[in-house]
Amino acid sequence: MHGHINRTAPNFNRRQLTVGTLAAGAMLALPGFGRFASARQAADLASLGLPTLDVAVSAAGYEGIPESLPAGRYLLTLSVGSDLETGEAAFVQPPAGTSAADFLGGIGVSVGGDAASPTASDDSAEASPAAEEGEGEEGGNFALPDYIYRATFAGGAGGTGGATYTTVIDLNEGEWFAWGDTPDSPVPPVIFNVTGAFPESPADPGADVQISLFEFDISAEGALTAGEHIVQLTNIGAQPHFLDMFKVTDGTTNDDLTALINADMTGTPVPEGGLNFEADFSDEFITQTQSIGVSTWFKYTFKPGTYAVMCWFPNAGTGAPHAMLGMHDVIEFTA
Repeated sequence: MHGHINRTAPNFNRRQLTVGTLAAGAMLALPGFGRFASARQAADLASLGLPTLDVAVSAAGYEGIPESLPAGRYLLTLSVGSDLETGEAAFVQPPAGTSAADFLGGIGVSVGGDAASPTASDDSAEASPAAEEGEGEEGGNFALPDYIYRATFAGGAGGTGGATYTTVIDLNEGEWFAWGDTPDSPVPPVIFNVTGAFPESPADPGADVQISLFEFDISAEGALTAGEHIVQLTNIGAQPHFLDMFKVTDGTTNDDLTALINADMTGTPVPEGGLNFEADFSDEFITQTQSIGVSTWFKYTFKPGTYAVMCWFPNAGTGAPHAMLGMHDVIEFTA
Protein backbone atom coordinates (compact mmCIF):
# COMPACT_ATOMS: atom_id res chain seq x y z
CA MET A 1 0.00 0.00 0.00
CA HIS A 2 1.42 3.28 -1.02
CA GLY A 3 1.83 6.05 1.46
CA HIS A 4 0.88 9.63 0.82
CA ILE A 5 2.52 12.96 0.10
CA ASN A 6 0.65 16.20 -0.27
CA ARG A 7 2.16 17.44 -3.53
CA THR A 8 0.42 19.36 -6.26
CA ALA A 9 3.07 19.64 -8.98
CA PRO A 10 1.63 18.70 -12.41
CA ASN A 11 3.84 15.64 -12.91
CA PHE A 12 2.84 14.20 -9.52
CA ASN A 13 -0.74 13.50 -10.48
CA ARG A 14 -1.52 9.93 -9.40
CA ARG A 15 -4.00 9.98 -6.53
CA GLN A 16 -4.44 7.15 -4.06
CA LEU A 17 -5.62 6.46 -0.53
CA THR A 18 -3.59 4.82 2.16
CA VAL A 19 -5.50 2.80 4.68
CA GLY A 20 -4.93 5.62 7.15
CA THR A 21 -6.25 8.37 4.91
CA LEU A 22 -9.21 6.15 4.06
CA ALA A 23 -10.03 6.11 7.76
CA ALA A 24 -9.96 9.90 7.82
CA GLY A 25 -12.03 10.22 4.65
CA ALA A 26 -9.21 12.19 3.05
CA MET A 27 -7.63 12.01 -0.41
CA LEU A 28 -4.03 13.12 -0.75
CA ALA A 29 -1.83 13.36 -3.82
CA LEU A 30 0.85 10.78 -4.51
CA PRO A 31 3.77 10.91 -6.92
CA GLY A 32 2.86 10.12 -10.51
CA PHE A 33 4.13 7.11 -12.40
CA GLY A 34 6.57 8.11 -15.10
CA ARG A 35 8.54 4.88 -15.44
CA PHE A 36 8.25 1.79 -13.30
CA ALA A 37 10.51 -0.56 -11.44
CA SER A 38 9.28 -3.57 -13.38
CA ALA A 39 11.22 -3.39 -16.63
CA ARG A 40 9.74 -3.75 -20.09
CA GLN A 41 12.79 -5.76 -21.24
CA ALA A 42 13.65 -8.74 -19.08
CA ALA A 43 15.69 -11.06 -21.29
CA ASP A 44 18.25 -11.73 -18.53
CA LEU A 45 15.53 -12.54 -16.02
CA ALA A 46 13.72 -14.82 -18.47
CA SER A 47 16.92 -16.84 -18.97
CA LEU A 48 16.79 -17.97 -15.34
CA GLY A 49 14.20 -20.60 -16.19
CA LEU A 50 11.88 -19.54 -13.37
CA PRO A 51 8.23 -20.55 -13.43
CA THR A 52 6.21 -17.74 -14.99
CA LEU A 53 3.13 -15.93 -13.81
CA ASP A 54 1.65 -14.06 -16.74
CA VAL A 55 -1.03 -11.64 -15.59
CA ALA A 56 -3.18 -9.11 -17.43
CA VAL A 57 -4.99 -6.29 -15.66
CA SER A 58 -7.73 -4.12 -17.11
CA ALA A 59 -10.71 -2.21 -15.82
CA ALA A 60 -12.60 -5.54 -15.85
CA GLY A 61 -10.14 -7.15 -13.42
CA TYR A 62 -7.22 -9.56 -13.39
CA GLU A 63 -6.65 -12.46 -15.77
CA GLY A 64 -4.02 -15.18 -15.53
CA ILE A 65 -3.92 -15.67 -11.76
CA PRO A 66 -4.95 -19.29 -11.10
CA GLU A 67 -6.99 -20.36 -8.09
CA SER A 68 -3.94 -22.30 -6.88
CA LEU A 69 -0.23 -22.42 -7.75
CA PRO A 70 2.89 -23.96 -6.18
CA ALA A 71 5.09 -21.98 -3.81
CA GLY A 72 8.18 -20.60 -5.48
CA ARG A 73 10.10 -17.77 -7.12
CA TYR A 74 8.19 -16.45 -10.13
CA LEU A 75 8.94 -14.33 -13.14
CA LEU A 76 5.89 -12.07 -12.98
CA THR A 77 4.90 -10.44 -16.25
CA LEU A 78 2.09 -7.90 -16.02
CA SER A 79 0.30 -6.60 -19.11
CA VAL A 80 -1.61 -3.41 -18.34
CA GLY A 81 -4.71 -2.75 -20.43
CA SER A 82 -4.96 0.42 -22.47
CA ASP A 83 -8.25 1.15 -20.69
CA LEU A 84 -6.27 1.96 -17.53
CA GLU A 85 -4.10 5.01 -16.92
CA THR A 86 -1.99 2.83 -14.60
CA GLY A 87 -2.36 -0.75 -13.47
CA GLU A 88 -0.69 -2.75 -10.72
CA ALA A 89 -0.56 -6.30 -9.40
CA ALA A 90 0.72 -6.24 -5.82
CA PHE A 91 0.70 -9.49 -3.84
CA VAL A 92 -0.27 -9.72 -0.17
CA GLN A 93 -0.55 -12.63 2.26
CA PRO A 94 -2.72 -11.78 5.30
CA PRO A 95 -1.34 -12.58 8.77
CA ALA A 96 -2.14 -15.90 10.42
CA GLY A 97 -5.73 -16.09 11.58
CA THR A 98 -7.02 -13.55 9.05
CA SER A 99 -8.51 -14.52 5.71
CA ALA A 100 -7.89 -12.48 2.60
CA ALA A 101 -11.59 -11.55 2.46
CA ASP A 102 -11.52 -10.32 6.05
CA PHE A 103 -8.27 -8.42 5.53
CA LEU A 104 -9.72 -6.61 2.54
CA GLY A 105 -13.06 -6.08 4.25
CA GLY A 106 -11.28 -4.46 7.18
CA ILE A 107 -9.96 -1.72 4.90
CA GLY A 108 -13.23 -1.29 3.04
CA VAL A 109 -12.38 -3.23 -0.13
CA SER A 110 -15.16 -5.32 -1.68
CA VAL A 111 -14.40 -8.86 -2.79
CA GLY A 112 -16.32 -10.47 -5.64
CA GLY A 113 -18.75 -7.59 -5.85
CA ASP A 114 -20.04 -8.12 -2.31
CA ALA A 115 -20.02 -5.38 0.28
CA ALA A 116 -16.94 -5.54 2.48
CA SER A 117 -17.54 -6.77 6.00
CA PRO A 118 -14.64 -6.88 8.49
CA THR A 119 -15.17 -10.09 10.46
CA ALA A 120 -11.64 -11.35 10.94
CA SER A 121 -11.00 -13.83 13.70
CA ASP A 122 -8.11 -11.85 15.17
CA ASP A 123 -7.82 -8.12 15.88
CA SER A 124 -8.37 -6.99 12.28
CA ALA A 125 -12.10 -6.42 12.71
CA GLU A 126 -11.70 -4.51 15.94
CA ALA A 127 -8.82 -2.52 14.49
CA SER A 128 -10.39 -1.75 11.13
CA PRO A 129 -10.10 1.84 9.89
CA ALA A 130 -13.75 2.49 10.69
CA ALA A 131 -13.19 1.46 14.26
CA GLU A 132 -9.86 3.26 14.49
CA GLU A 133 -10.96 6.56 12.96
CA GLY A 134 -9.10 9.39 14.58
CA GLU A 135 -6.95 7.12 16.74
CA GLY A 136 -3.22 7.49 16.47
CA GLU A 137 -3.64 10.95 15.01
CA GLU A 138 -0.46 13.00 14.94
CA GLY A 139 -0.19 16.09 12.82
CA GLY A 140 -3.03 15.00 10.55
CA ASN A 141 -1.71 11.45 10.12
CA PHE A 142 -3.69 8.36 11.01
CA ALA A 143 -2.27 5.10 12.32
CA LEU A 144 -3.05 1.91 10.44
CA PRO A 145 -4.49 -1.12 12.24
CA ASP A 146 -1.85 -3.49 13.60
CA TYR A 147 -2.77 -6.41 11.35
CA ILE A 148 -1.62 -4.42 8.29
CA TYR A 149 1.95 -4.54 9.60
CA ARG A 150 1.75 -8.29 10.25
CA ALA A 151 0.82 -9.13 6.65
CA THR A 152 3.38 -10.23 4.07
CA PHE A 153 3.68 -7.75 1.21
CA ALA A 154 5.58 -9.55 -1.57
CA GLY A 155 5.90 -6.65 -4.02
CA GLY A 156 4.66 -6.98 -7.59
CA ALA A 157 4.58 -5.08 -10.86
CA GLY A 158 2.85 -2.00 -12.20
CA GLY A 159 2.95 0.61 -14.89
CA THR A 160 1.17 2.76 -17.42
CA GLY A 161 -1.65 1.43 -19.57
CA GLY A 162 -0.79 -0.37 -22.79
CA ALA A 163 2.63 -1.65 -21.63
CA THR A 164 4.10 -4.80 -20.09
CA TYR A 165 6.26 -5.01 -16.95
CA THR A 166 8.35 -7.77 -15.39
CA THR A 167 9.50 -8.44 -11.83
CA VAL A 168 10.78 -11.49 -9.95
CA ILE A 169 8.80 -12.19 -6.76
CA ASP A 170 8.63 -14.93 -4.10
CA LEU A 171 5.33 -16.54 -3.05
CA ASN A 172 5.15 -18.80 0.03
CA GLU A 173 2.45 -21.26 1.03
CA GLY A 174 -0.89 -19.82 2.14
CA GLU A 175 -3.79 -17.65 1.02
CA TRP A 176 -2.93 -14.53 -0.99
CA PHE A 177 -4.59 -11.76 -2.90
CA ALA A 178 -3.49 -9.57 -5.78
CA TRP A 179 -4.66 -5.96 -5.87
CA GLY A 180 -3.72 -2.43 -6.89
CA ASP A 181 -1.64 -1.76 -3.71
CA THR A 182 -4.20 0.79 -2.55
CA PRO A 183 -7.77 0.55 -1.19
CA ASP A 184 -9.16 2.89 -3.85
CA SER A 185 -7.89 0.90 -6.85
CA PRO A 186 -10.60 0.65 -9.53
CA VAL A 187 -9.63 -2.98 -10.18
CA PRO A 188 -11.22 -5.57 -7.85
CA PRO A 189 -8.74 -7.83 -6.02
CA VAL A 190 -8.44 -11.54 -6.72
CA ILE A 191 -7.87 -14.18 -4.01
CA PHE A 192 -5.80 -17.31 -4.66
CA ASN A 193 -3.88 -20.04 -2.80
CA VAL A 194 -0.20 -20.99 -2.85
CA THR A 195 0.56 -24.60 -1.95
CA GLY A 196 3.57 -26.65 -0.92
CA ALA A 197 7.03 -25.81 0.38
CA PHE A 198 9.15 -23.03 -1.08
CA PRO A 199 12.10 -24.44 -3.09
CA GLU A 200 15.33 -24.73 -1.12
CA SER A 201 17.55 -23.17 -3.83
CA PRO A 202 15.57 -20.97 -6.23
CA ALA A 203 17.44 -19.39 -9.13
CA ASP A 204 19.43 -16.27 -8.22
CA PRO A 205 18.64 -13.37 -10.58
CA GLY A 206 22.24 -12.14 -10.23
CA ALA A 207 21.59 -8.52 -9.30
CA ASP A 208 24.50 -6.10 -9.66
CA VAL A 209 22.74 -3.29 -7.72
CA GLN A 210 21.32 -3.89 -4.24
CA ILE A 211 18.95 -1.39 -2.63
CA SER A 212 17.92 -1.89 1.01
CA LEU A 213 14.93 -0.35 2.82
CA PHE A 214 14.85 -0.01 6.61
CA GLU A 215 13.84 2.29 9.46
CA PHE A 216 14.43 4.98 8.51
CA ASP A 217 16.85 5.03 5.62
CA ILE A 218 17.56 3.67 2.14
CA SER A 219 20.97 2.40 1.06
CA ALA A 220 22.40 1.32 -2.29
CA GLU A 221 25.43 -0.82 -3.10
CA GLY A 222 26.98 -2.41 -6.16
CA ALA A 223 27.56 -1.16 -9.69
CA LEU A 224 26.22 2.39 -9.28
CA THR A 225 26.98 3.37 -12.85
CA ALA A 226 24.75 4.61 -15.64
CA GLY A 227 23.27 1.91 -17.83
CA GLU A 228 21.15 -1.21 -17.55
CA HIS A 229 21.20 -3.14 -14.28
CA ILE A 230 19.38 -5.92 -12.48
CA VAL A 231 18.32 -4.46 -9.13
CA GLN A 232 17.59 -6.43 -5.99
CA LEU A 233 15.26 -4.44 -3.72
CA THR A 234 15.13 -5.81 -0.16
CA ASN A 235 13.23 -4.70 2.92
CA ILE A 236 15.50 -5.33 5.91
CA GLY A 237 13.40 -3.20 8.25
CA ALA A 238 10.59 -4.10 10.63
CA GLN A 239 7.77 -2.31 8.77
CA PRO A 240 6.43 -2.44 5.20
CA HIS A 241 8.22 -0.15 2.76
CA PHE A 242 8.26 0.76 -0.92
CA LEU A 243 10.69 2.70 -3.08
CA ASP A 244 9.83 6.01 -4.73
CA MET A 245 12.65 7.17 -7.02
CA PHE A 246 13.17 10.49 -8.83
CA LYS A 247 15.90 11.94 -11.01
CA VAL A 248 16.89 15.24 -9.35
CA THR A 249 19.19 18.17 -9.98
CA ASP A 250 22.82 17.06 -9.84
CA GLY A 251 24.46 17.96 -6.57
CA THR A 252 21.26 17.55 -4.52
CA THR A 253 22.04 16.38 -0.98
CA ASN A 254 20.02 14.48 1.59
CA ASP A 255 19.87 17.65 3.68
CA ASP A 256 18.21 19.35 0.70
CA LEU A 257 15.58 16.59 0.66
CA THR A 258 14.99 16.98 4.40
CA ALA A 259 14.33 20.70 4.02
CA LEU A 260 12.02 20.19 1.06
CA ILE A 261 10.01 17.35 2.63
CA ASN A 262 9.61 19.22 5.91
CA ALA A 263 8.46 22.34 4.08
CA ASP A 264 6.08 20.42 1.82
CA MET A 265 4.47 18.31 4.52
CA THR A 266 4.02 21.23 6.92
CA GLY A 267 2.74 23.64 4.28
CA THR A 268 5.56 26.12 4.81
CA PRO A 269 7.36 27.90 1.95
CA VAL A 270 10.38 26.20 0.42
CA PRO A 271 13.56 28.02 1.49
CA GLU A 272 14.86 30.48 -1.11
CA GLY A 273 17.24 28.74 -3.45
CA GLY A 274 16.09 25.33 -2.24
CA LEU A 275 14.69 22.40 -4.17
CA ASN A 276 11.37 22.58 -5.95
CA PHE A 277 9.36 19.43 -6.72
CA GLU A 278 8.09 20.81 -10.02
CA ALA A 279 11.36 22.22 -11.32
CA ASP A 280 13.98 19.88 -9.89
CA PHE A 281 12.34 16.41 -9.83
CA SER A 282 11.65 13.98 -12.66
CA ASP A 283 9.74 10.88 -11.61
CA GLU A 284 11.39 7.54 -12.42
CA PHE A 285 9.40 4.79 -10.70
CA ILE A 286 7.52 3.66 -7.61
CA THR A 287 7.53 0.02 -6.48
CA GLN A 288 4.86 -2.11 -4.84
CA THR A 289 4.98 -2.57 -1.05
CA GLN A 290 7.35 -5.14 0.49
CA SER A 291 7.55 -6.58 4.02
CA ILE A 292 10.53 -7.42 6.21
CA GLY A 293 12.80 -10.01 4.62
CA VAL A 294 11.15 -9.70 1.19
CA SER A 295 13.25 -9.19 -1.94
CA THR A 296 12.15 -8.45 -5.48
CA TRP A 297 14.27 -8.17 -8.62
CA PHE A 298 13.81 -6.00 -11.70
CA LYS A 299 15.76 -4.63 -14.63
CA TYR A 300 16.21 -0.90 -15.01
CA THR A 301 18.29 1.55 -17.04
CA PHE A 302 19.72 4.42 -15.02
CA LYS A 303 20.90 7.70 -16.47
CA PRO A 304 24.05 9.33 -15.09
CA GLY A 305 23.44 11.76 -12.24
CA THR A 306 21.66 12.12 -8.92
CA TYR A 307 18.55 10.23 -7.83
CA ALA A 308 16.33 10.89 -4.82
CA VAL A 309 14.81 7.85 -3.10
CA MET A 310 12.00 7.92 -0.53
CA CYS A 311 9.39 5.78 1.22
CA TRP A 312 5.97 7.14 2.19
CA PHE A 313 4.44 4.15 3.99
CA PRO A 314 2.62 5.27 7.19
CA ASN A 315 4.63 4.65 10.36
CA ALA A 316 3.30 2.12 12.87
CA GLY A 317 1.52 3.80 15.75
CA THR A 318 1.47 7.35 14.40
CA GLY A 319 0.73 7.15 10.68
CA ALA A 320 3.47 9.66 9.87
CA PRO A 321 4.93 9.03 6.38
CA HIS A 322 8.31 7.33 6.66
CA ALA A 323 9.95 10.04 4.55
CA MET A 324 9.10 12.58 7.25
CA LEU A 325 11.02 10.40 9.70
CA GLY A 326 14.15 10.51 7.57
CA MET A 327 13.54 7.62 5.16
CA HIS A 328 15.02 9.33 2.13
CA ASP A 329 18.45 9.66 0.56
CA VAL A 330 20.31 10.44 -2.66
CA ILE A 331 22.10 7.93 -4.88
CA GLU A 332 24.71 8.90 -7.48
CA PHE A 333 24.98 6.90 -10.70
CA THR A 334 28.26 7.79 -12.41
CA ALA A 335 28.75 8.03 -16.16
